[in-house]
Amino acid sequence: MWRKTVPALLFLLTLSEAYRFLSQSSASQFLRRHRRANSLFEERMKGDLERECIEELCNKEEAREIFENQPETEYFYPKYVVCLGSHRVGIGNHNTDSAIPSDLRTCVKEISDQCTPYPCYKEGSEGCKDGQASFTCLCKPGWKGRLCETGENLRKKTYKYVQEYVQRLPLCRADVDECSDPDVPGRCNQKCYNIPGSFHCMCEEGYYIIDNINCVDIDECLQYPRICEEPAQCVNTPGTFQCQCSTGFKYNFTTKTCDDVDECENKVCDGTCVNTVGSYECHCDGRRGLRLAEDHLFCEAIPVCVDLHDSKHAEMLYLGEQFTGLPVIYLRFRLPENTKFAAEFDFRTFDPEGVILYAESSQDSWFMLGLRGGRIEVQFKNQHTSKVTSGGKAINDGQWHVISVDELESSISVKISKEAVMSINSPESLFTSVNGKLETKVFIAGLPNRTDNVLKQINPRLDGCIRGWNLMNQGASGVKEVIQEKKSKHCFVHVERGSFFSGAGLASFNIDYSDSRSWKVDVRMNIRPSSSTGVLFALVHRNTVPLSIAVETKGEFDAMLKVFMNGASVATLESMMLCYPDSLSLKLNITATEIQISANASTVTYVTDGALQEALKRLNSTMQEPVATYVGGIPEHIPFSASPVTAFYHGCMDITVNDQLLDFDEALSKHNSIKSHSCPPVSAHDPNVAHMQRK
Repeated sequence: MWRKTVPALLFLLTLSEAYRFLSQSSASQFLRRHRRANSLFEERMKGDLERECIEELCNKEEAREIFENQPETEYFYPKYVVCLGSHRVGIGNHNTDSAIPSDLRTCVKEISDQCTPYPCYKEGSEGCKDGQASFTCLCKPGWKGRLCETGENLRKKTYKYVQEYVQRLPLCRADVDECSDPDVPGRCNQKCYNIPGSFHCMCEEGYYIIDNINCVDIDECLQYPRICEEPAQCVNTPGTFQCQCSTGFKYNFTTKTCDDVDECENKVCDGTCVNTVGSYECHCDGRRGLRLAEDHLFCEAIPVCVDLHDSKHAEMLYLGEQFTGLPVIYLRFRLPENTKFAAEFDFRTFDPEGVILYAESSQDSWFMLGLRGGRIEVQFKNQHTSKVTSGGKAINDGQWHVISVDELESSISVKISKEAVMSINSPESLFTSVNGKLETKVFIAGLPNRTDNVLKQINPRLDGCIRGWNLMNQGASGVKEVIQEKKSKHCFVHVERGSFFSGAGLASFNIDYSDSRSWKVDVRMNIRPSSSTGVLFALVHRNTVPLSIAVETKGEFDAMLKVFMNGASVATLESMMLCYPDSLSLKLNITATEIQISANASTVTYVTDGALQEALKRLNSTMQEPVATYVGGIPEHIPFSASPVTAFYHGCMDITVNDQLLDFDEALSKHNSIKSHSCPPVSAHDPNVAHMQRK
């Protein structure tokens, strides 16, 4: 008996240097025991343990709620899984020496009882009391120590015997670290802890140990069939599990629901990201000249598909720079009192109406030269008389005309290309001098802000150009220097009839679409897009776009035309005349029950009849309320998601809506870059060659 136990006793004696001797089985229990911190509410905890982990299956979170502390949970749960593996789930216990009880209730309860297995030294104790976060050994008389392991008589006898035995033994080797020694067979396959004379294997979380060495993955999906609530699916993974939801959703373990993932938080888009249920959308700011690339993630510049001959000349003054109708240049002349008013310049326009120049010496002495119906009109007023006169042929033909105005002794002469078209009697000087000086203010294009008392109302906005000017016989003094500094005041060298959109802005109109107790939208356009994406026409209601017509890129060089209702495409028109040097004539008619679209050399496809009728029904509901009309784009306050195309239109067009030809000089608002009545032509190189290269 003593020969078998002496080596173990000697080993423990050397370690502790306290002369404490245990039996081999007790020493093993003592070294390997993990202490548990009991809850302060033991009775409630036991009740929860019985209900949650014996009568039902509990997961680690539920165990943590029972013990209310992390160390005790970490101690309990791996052993609980072993109990389940042996008694509940049916995983075989291959360790024949295992001390796991055969009954699940006993197995689980013994985990939480600090006195089971018995931790005290049996020979020196008479009992064990399970306490809060500890246990207390009740020692027999003559014994002491935390485990009742120290007895005076036993210590003396054992120590003497061990000394005699050790003297007869050869010296022992140092402890072997089985965890790192490659010659030790059957080492742990996960966690290994070296202890004097042996080693101890443990598993990572999510595994349980078999044969005291190898760890096996716990299949949580098998043990807890309802661990994931529908529609999530439980997927076992090494050491853990996943509750997998559909793409675009993530499982919430608190609410046990599949919640939408906001992919936009991960900055997945190059432009603007809009989160949707289960997905997301990337949008590029078309109003900045960008479109969504084919990968639907990155933004790229909208390509130009038709080059324009849009060069400008620094000595040609553009008269339509300000949509407000205010003058583009103001000049002030202070000359001798006998100076007569004189002006001469080259003039070009397609615009039928507007103010070319306005001059005054006071508010009651002024002169205006303009166009009405394409013909020259003169209005003037002084202390002697006031007149409105027009005459000559229409000159809004896009050609250059030399216009001269001269104040003579008793009349005002107006000539076009040196040919007199008007001679207006003026008995006295046009302007009044003060203190021997004639002070004259000349405003080019437009009327001064305070001038609302012209004799006959006129729209002052004028899309036209002048060059070679000579005012008050002072040459080009003052004008040339001003316009050379600002490119917005420069004219296109070549123009043709039409309205030009630069891709930088839009115009708005107030149009009534009501039609005998119903409504209709009848749009006729001649378009020549220069860029392959842009909004031509749109109706806006609050922050929505119930109807829009847009050019959209197709491939590298081509484009197609689409009609959208509330952001959904309902009709697609394909034509070789889009992104082509020639214009495309387009007709669109929409009522509450149908849509018709046509164009020259084109094919049209519509969505299914059911989808189309649903879109028309929704549009009809919106058209019962006022809508705003926009040409050339969608306003800035409309969100990207309201329309698939937001880019401003770049190209030429003329447009008629419900039989009304839209004059952009009459718009409610218009971006200054839009030319109301002139458009640069296609680039001077051969358009046929350009188109063949594009194809």
